[in-house]
Amino acid sequence: MLIFFKRLFFILLTIGYMAFIWIQSSYFDPESLVGFTSSLSQSFFLIIGAGLEFAHLFQFGLLYLCIVIVFLSFGRLRTWQEIIAVIISLGYGILDEIHQLYVPFRSFSIGDLFKDTIGIIVFWWVVHRGYFYKESSRIGRWLRSII
Repeated sequence: MLIFFKRLFFILLTIGYMAFIWIQSSYFDPESLVGFTSSLSQSFFLIIGAGLEFAHLFQFGLLYLCIVIVFLSFGRLRTWQEIIAVIISLGYGILDEIHQLYVPFRSFSIGDLFKDTIGIIVFWWVVHRGYFYKESSRIGRWLRSII
């Protein structure tokens, strides 16, 4: 019974994270930034902008990791499950970019998709290496403890 709730928790966490991504990308009001940006120095504003761009690398890589954790809650991770997790993560990134076509002040961006893809590849590499090749690493031990 505990395993059932563990699996359900990971599934709901992943769905919740996907909803967070969707909601976060649904809102952008440049008017709200006018007062905020005029009180900041230009270099600080550039740092914030770079941080938001860097978030793309992390955001969809973390989605990949959430999906892998769901798979791990059902047993040993298989290569085909990694591929499915990559496809779902990339597909959700594409869906999110298409969704942004219909959000005021947002647009479809190949650059954002490229950043999403890099983030997913980095997370895949870390998970794959830790789980399959570096089993005694912290990441490998942590991933195995999910089962």
